[in-house]
Amino acid sequence: MLPRQLFKAFFNLFIVCLLLLNSSCTKSNFYEKKFLIYGTILEFKFFQTPKIIADEAISNVIAQLNELNSIFHPWQNSLIEEFNNNPNAIICDEQQIQMIKKAFHYEKLTHGYFNPAIGALIKEWGFHADEITKTTPDYSLIEKILNSRPSLNQLNLKKGCFEKINHYLQIDLGGIIKGHALDLAKAEYQKLNIKNVLTNFGGNIYAHGHPKNRFWEVAIQDPFDQTKILAKLKLPPGSAIGTSGNYEKYFIHEGIRYSHLINPKNGNAFSNHSSATVFISPQDEVGLKSDVFSKPFYFSDDLKKMQLDMNFDNFFVTDLNHNIYITKSMLEKVEWLFEEGKYFVQGI
Repeated sequence: MLPRQLFKAFFNLFIVCLLLLNSSCTKSNFYEKKFLIYGTILEFKFFQTPKIIADEAISNVIAQLNELNSIFHPWQNSLIEEFNNNPNAIICDEQQIQMIKKAFHYEKLTHGYFNPAIGALIKEWGFHADEITKTTPDYSLIEKILNSRPSLNQLNLKKGCFEKINHYLQIDLGGIIKGHALDLAKAEYQKLNIKNVLTNFGGNIYAHGHPKNRFWEVAIQDPFDQTKILAKLKLPPGSAIGTSGNYEKYFIHEGIRYSHLINPKNGNAFSNHSSATVFISPQDEVGLKSDVFSKPFYFSDDLKKMQLDMNFDNFFVTDLNHNIYITKSMLEKVEWLFEEGKYFVQGI
């Protein structure tokens, strides 16, 4: 049995293959390390970086991940778990408070499609556990949770501490912490003066610098066949990509696939989309945004409205009927590699 994932409910996004496609770079210029940490792939690819410096960065990043896990894991041995299991619990830890405030900012920005307050829904679907129950939940309880309108806005800040005003509210920050970890890695590279490294944390990828005079290139898996590549794209220095998909952690019940990604609007573990991929240009919180921004496009059936509401243009979505919906700006960045006739690509 693998150890429980860091926020396993949301961390099993489909893995984006890391491919270095620059043939002019010799293998001796690279130093690579891959780990399975809390059940999630963590991969580093350094270019022209002394091994001792690279290992220091890796060690420091993993130490920070361990600290995040001890504070924010929603279901096991953490401060957040204590808060979730006790209706009278309060949050006074400053690191937790700041992360919750940041998460609430993105809850508002995504119009509630990213909602870390729906831990109770995730638990009812059984995606909080190592072993999935493979049965649908009691929908009457799902309805009760939805009717309570769980939101981080239902945390009342009183005397420097958060307290619940909705007993159905349970916090799961798994949809933001992985991206936050990439931002911590970015800060670590800057501190150690590391110029060129590609970091993959469970399918969220951050490009720090580039090998030689070329961009890093990454390949995105086909959501219907993970042995094949759907597309590839180049990542300029400081950029990131992230994907949400329905096929890493799921179960099939009566012919319907239910995914670990729970729609905060209707409580369903089902979407008309199979995956959503976003590209984040160099900016503050680039890793965090690569984690958060894919979720609203995965859930929303009105992609154009979501694009306008979020003022965000770099994404594409695949649906269950092998259609790909892509923005003009994203189309300029990708190169399709799927078999002819498998997908129908159309603009948004």
